[in-house]
Amino acid sequence: MWWVRKLFKKRNQDVDSPRLRTQDVERLESMFAAVNSGDGRARPSKYWIELNRMNLAQLRQHGYENFKRTIALNYFTFVRILPWDSQIIFLLRHLPLPVSLDCAWRAFSTPKHDYFSAFNWIHTLLYNFLTLASWEYSRKVVCDPNLLALREPSEGNPSLITDRSGALISQDLANSIIEISAMNLSLRPGSVVLELGAGYGRDAYAILATNPGIKYVIVDIAPALWVAETYLRHEFPDLRIFCYRDFERFADIEKDFLACDIAFFLSTQISQLPDGLVELIINVSSLHEMRLEQIGFYLTQFDRLLKEGGTFYFKQWKRGAVPFEDVVIHQRDYPIPKNWTRELSREAPIQSKFFEERYRKSAK
Repeated sequence: MWWVRKLFKKRNQDVDSPRLRTQDVERLESMFAAVNSGDGRARPSKYWIELNRMNLAQLRQHGYENFKRTIALNYFTFVRILPWDSQIIFLLRHLPLPVSLDCAWRAFSTPKHDYFSAFNWIHTLLYNFLTLASWEYSRKVVCDPNLLALREPSEGNPSLITDRSGALISQDLANSIIEISAMNLSLRPGSVVLELGAGYGRDAYAILATNPGIKYVIVDIAPALWVAETYLRHEFPDLRIFCYRDFERFADIEKDFLACDIAFFLSTQISQLPDGLVELIINVSSLHEMRLEQIGFYLTQFDRLLKEGGTFYFKQWKRGAVPFEDVVIHQRDYPIPKNWTRELSREAPIQSKFFEERYRKSAK
């Protein structure tokens, strides 16, 4: 994985004039320190340690205000792609030819993206096409009008790619709409959703915007947890936020947690959350970047946290190689609890090298 190390080294050396406020840097440092001294089973893999150094360097150089053009591209946005990329092939096969041609035309006419100045025109064109075609595909396969009404928020300075009405769109939002449709949600006010590894909060934004009255719990590591905390607080100013804090026992924070709408916890705090807390657990594209013992730890936690009848949705590489760990994980390797009933298992739409599955927890 020499190219990964080279990319990390270059990005880490690019910082010149920091753009984060002192209090933000201090908060991020406190999160890193808490994870490093917390539950060893929930600490990040070597790959994520390196990736987070790069993410932090990008935040310092470009600031939170540009995160959708920097660290967001390190989560689930596909940028450096080629014409024969599996996603391009999938979309060409599943969209009508006139729609594909229209996406190609609009990809040419989309303004140049500042962050992609080092990319050649082919990378930029294909990024635009993938975004536009993914958006059109989400219109084709999703029926929920609330999901289809969503548009990309301007917070974080996203790339200026728009639909025909001129509204901002993105790969991330198209993928979130498709993923949430596959979750088959039936959330009522008061339902609790937990997402492990939420990135900057793309799925969280879409679920909160379309399911009023729920509680959303994000469990993650820095700097993603801080970015998601800042982002969702901006997008939902009327919701009550439980920001990350250190605590000894859940009882110490229970009152504040029960009163909030969105809560943020570090990965090392997941074992302190109470049994039977949540109706839905989500993980997209991060379990496959962990060691097998970490995956087992988190699935044990999910089984404990899920209420009877609760749902677990996850989407991962069919075959995932964990950089720096010499670990390869296949779809069959995930230790799903025996009392979970599989309701969905398929090749993921668009990202055909991924699978997605949905399980229902039954009584033991």
